[in-house]
Amino acid sequence: MMKMMILAPRRADMTHAEFRRYVTGVHGPLVKSVPEVAAGIRHYHYNFPVHGGTDEAFGHPIADHLDIVTQGSFDSRAAQLRNMAQPRYLEIVRPDEHRFAGDGAVMHYTHEIVVTPGEPTLDKIFYFRRRREGLGRAEFQSLWRSAFTEIVSDSPLWAEVVSRCSQYHVMAETDHPSGNDPKFYDLMDELFLRERGGIGRLREDADLIARIAALEAELLDPRRTLAILTETVVNIP
Repeated sequence: MMKMMILAPRRADMTHAEFRRYVTGVHGPLVKSVPEVAAGIRHYHYNFPVHGGTDEAFGHPIADHLDIVTQGSFDSRAAQLRNMAQPRYLEIVRPDEHRFAGDGAVMHYTHEIVVTPGEPTLDKIFYFRRRREGLGRAEFQSLWRSAFTEIVSDSPLWAEVVSRCSQYHVMAETDHPSGNDPKFYDLMDELFLRERGGIGRLREDADLIARIAALEAELLDPRRTLAILTETVVNIP
């Protein structure tokens, strides 16, 4: 399974409320109205930022330039490419994307790794992470996965706050095979929250916070870690 992650701002002449209404009321139904397109999408979720949401646990800057994190799951990258090459996708769906999305949208192709199994919730916080200079993408992804999994597994509080945690490792593909283009992230952590405001409770575990901060200092480009608190709207299934 491959998950497409699109980080996008709204069109400059729209408010966020107008953008959200258009995505959920027009674009989402339009995608589902083309059967051959909808059939190839396993899951299709919109994650909208929560107004005033902050990263109370780790204090990372909020990606307030974004109006949506779209997640689309396909059987493979090849299946996604076939889906987007279908005549009625190009005729009906593709033109509509330009009616709400602004400049600066970035698409990532990822594979999911489950760090903490459990039930998903509609309230999430995403962390977008970029490796430090001199560290290869695959090496960074391996190091981060191993160390992050060990750290959170040692914290009883983690399970009280986070119902499920997934990592999305950005795949090598023809547009950016080395991952060196700085506009792309290398990895995204997705924390499903038992309560929307609950992320701040992680600060009660000082060891957890300190160990993750040390890992970030070791492996990340400190200028390129952003967070965004979101609520999810499910379009498919």
